[in-house]
Amino acid sequence: MNQRWIKITVLIAVFLLSAITTSHGETEITEGYDENTEITVKGTVAEVIYGMRGPVILRLNTKVRAYKVVTAPRWYLLRNSIEFNEETPLEVTGSKYFARDGNLYIIARQLRDPVTGRITFLRDSFCKPLWKHRMQTR
Repeated sequence: MNQRWIKITVLIAVFLLSAITTSHGETEITEGYDENTEITVKGTVAEVIYGMRGPVILRLNTKVRAYKVVTAPRWYLLRNSIEFNEETPLEVTGSKYFARDGNLYIIARQLRDPVTGRITFLRDSFCKPLWKHRMQTR
C-alpha cells in the first residue's frame, strides 16, 4: 500500500511540474516584449509551426539568417482570418530575444505583406497582445 501512494505522489508531482514548465514557457514567449530590442526583418515563411498550446510560430528565412517568429494563438488567427503559408514573403516588426532553447525569436508586433501592403497588428500601442484584450472584454 505504501508503494502505491509513492507512485501516485510521483505521478502527481511529474504532472504538476510539466504543467508549470509549459505555462512558464508560453509566458516567456508571449509576454517578454521589449521595445528596446525591436527590429524589422523581411523574409520568406519557411515553416508554420502549430503547437498544441501557445502561439503559432513561423520560421522566417531572411538573406542573413533564420528567425522563429512568435505570432498569436491559433484561435485568434482563425477568428481574424489570418493565414500563413510557406514560401510567402513577409515583413515582421517585433522584439527579438534569445530563448532558453538557444534559438533567436522575434515576438511579432505587426506583420506586413510586401505584395499587398496589408498590415496585421498583433499587439497594441503598449505592446500588449491584442488577443488578451478580446478575452478581457467578454
